[in-house]
Amino acid sequence: EQISDRGLDEWLPGIRKTKEKYPNKLLVASLMAPADPDEWHELVQKVQPAGPDMIELNLSCPHMAEGGIGSAIGQDPKLAGDVTKWVKEVAEVPVMVKLTPNVTDIISIGNSAKRNGADALSAINTVLSMMGIDLNTMEPKPSVKGHSTFGGFSGPSVKPISLRIAVQLAKGVGLPLSAIGGITTWRDAAEFLMCGATTMQMCTAVMCSGYGIIEDLTTGLSNYLYEKDIESVKDIIGHALPKIHESLSELDFAHKEVAEIDKTKCIKCGLCYVSCRDGGYDAITLDEERLPTVDEEKCDGCSLCTHVCPVWDCIKMKRV
Repeated sequence: EQISDRGLDEWLPGIRKTKEKYPNKLLVASLMAPADPDEWHELVQKVQPAGPDMIELNLSCPHMAEGGIGSAIGQDPKLAGDVTKWVKEVAEVPVMVKLTPNVTDIISIGNSAKRNGADALSAINTVLSMMGIDLNTMEPKPSVKGHSTFGGFSGPSVKPISLRIAVQLAKGVGLPLSAIGGITTWRDAAEFLMCGATTMQMCTAVMCSGYGIIEDLTTGLSNYLYEKDIESVKDIIGHALPKIHESLSELDFAHKEVAEIDKTKCIKCGLCYVSCRDGGYDAITLDEERLPTVDEEKCDGCSLCTHVCPVWDCIKMKRV
């Protein structure tokens, strides 16, 4: 999966037809090119007449870095700013810059794009990773005649990275943010909104479940807002930001939390007992019926037991 194998001659009619069919829907053209002003000028000027409402600059694809494209640009604050500036010189619609997570300081790159005229940011692109080794063939995966390379990792597992970066960009840059990475359910969508995202993008979930998943997200989010008596999605954007801090020193550890087990839901699997015994503070014991009990004096509030428990809502953390 690299740059599109379809040329502009195929894409432009598709953009035009899509906008004609859905005139009231936001249509974003995502573009990628080398760090050359003439190439970006030409690309934008060819795409704009097709009618996109916004242009996204893909400065973040990890698969195209060796060609001086994608993350080769997005990992360099100056280059990212330069490309943004070049595009803004000819763009007639808002410009959104798509950022890579494969950096040490994403805020500096976001601010470079902002200084050079970016109207919005999108993040994240995929995380540079290695899939694994086939133990039968002893070859790296995916195998291409016995060889492989690093590639972009996406899907639900990258959500914690995406959330962290959403918060950093919302607080440290302040541009409208289109969140990407690990969004599968309406709950994920709500979390990203509360972390400062103003829109969201999905790829892996749609590839796996089809476009019908969008209705599940919109219905679930609408029901959540109704249950919380919240009038609009806009009312939860950034709601969690004031409570998210950069360092542990900013948190108040004066209070204590301990695990509380609902024995009516317990299936007596013993996972909480084993995890607390071998990885916690040995605060859980089992009675003759294998029902667990928490010693609140020993419990440190690490919440490990809540993560290994297979029963939803069986173990909760309570303040003491």
